[in-house]
Parts: sequence; structure tokens; C-alpha cells
Amino acid sequence: MMRAIQCAVVVGLVFLAGCDILALNMVHVSLVNSSDYDVEVELYISDQQELPEVLLTELGDELQYTISAGQTVSFSRDCDELQAIMIEDADLQVIGGIGPEASTGVLRDGDDFNCGSFITFTFDHSDEILDFDITVRTIP
Repeated sequence: MMRAIQCAVVVGLVFLAGCDILALNMVHVSLVNSSDYDVEVELYISDQQELPEVLLTELGDELQYTISAGQTVSFSRDCDELQAIMIEDADLQVIGGIGPEASTGVLRDGDDFNCGSFITFTFDHSDEILDFDITVRTIP
């Protein structure tokens, strides 16, 4: 009986380690709206690491999100699927869909993030609302 329990524990540990290994084969992205208004985000991802920015918007996969004030949207992709990412357009929805906008440059695997990284885009503005910014943080 003790041997069966030991085998079950070992199998369980291997299974859990396998889940951790699978998580490392993903790139995790969070879009954090720290502003007082909704933010509409248009971003592009690609499985081609060296794709120039102008082609990323033409050939990459477009993702669109509306993120409510104070909310976060997250997604993950396999490392082979997310080799490049950029926010083409983020619009702060102040009055009737009118407000400042911001974008980022292209982040690339190997230069700006790695397989297993967590990428966080945080949207925020100053008290004057005109200064709308996107802060990018990657771990590791």
C-alpha cells in the first residue's frame, strides 16, 4: 500500500511539473487599464520575429479589446505563435469615443521578451487626461 501511495505522489509531481513546463512554453500578455475611462485596443501579433512594423499590421493577427476602467484582459500564446507584438492603436474613450491615443513599437522575442515571459501593457493618463501613456513591463 505504501508503495502505491509513493507511486501516486511521484506521478502527481511529474504531472504538476509538466504543467509548469507547458506554462513556460507560452508568452503571457496582460492589458491593464489603470485609467478612469474605457480603452479600445488594437494590437497585432506574429509568429515571424523579424517582421517589419509596417508588415506586422498587414500580415500579423489583429486582436481588438475594449477594456473597462480598472479592468484587465489577459491572453497567452504558444511561444512559436507570439514572436512579435505591438499595440497599433489604443484609444482612451473620454467623451463619446473621443480622447487621446497611444501606441507602442514592436516587441520581439529574444530582444524584448523571451519564451515564458509575462508582458504587461498598462494604460494610464495624467490628471489633465491629455497625457495618455502605455507602459510596457516584461518579466523575465
